[in-house]
Amino acid sequence: MNKKVITLIGLVIIVIITAAYFYLGGLNKVAYTIEDVTDYNVVGTHFKGKSDSKKMEDAFFKAKDYIDDNTLNGVLTIIHYNDSTLEDGEQKLFIGIKLESGTADLPGDYTRITIPTRRAVRATIEAHNVVMPSPKTIENNLREKALESSISLQDFTIEQYISENLLIIDMVAK
Repeated sequence: MNKKVITLIGLVIIVIITAAYFYLGGLNKVAYTIEDVTDYNVVGTHFKGKSDSKKMEDAFFKAKDYIDDNTLNGVLTIIHYNDSTLEDGEQKLFIGIKLESGTADLPGDYTRITIPTRRAVRATIEAHNVVMPSPKTIENNLREKALESSISLQDFTIEQYISENLLIIDMVAK
């Protein structure tokens, strides 16, 4: 192969990668806002363990299945607790569904938690998870926004998976 062919192939690859990045929302800015909210009513299961655990993956897809088959009506949600007692690579989560309306019937292995609050600092991310900023970057920016508005935050995040390309991350006020 001569240099022209190699250069042309390289340019085509760069164009394809750039187009994919744009298509996935790589240039979309994360919107950070202060929101008035109501209590978060979430049903699901607690998880503590390694982030690559099959148990964590199973809990996520079980919650997704409950939404898909209309067993529960709500938004797929993960609560990330910032627990300094965890070992490296461990996470403490509550994986489940933020209910859109009350329900008396819960699956047998699910528990309900209520997070009382009236305000939250919110990050709205319209991009595929492949091109999203890191969770640490988002959390740091949420804390900065709260500091600017003199809001004291609880030490966990609430991720709401609205769609494949829309994620809302809240940190609630104390």
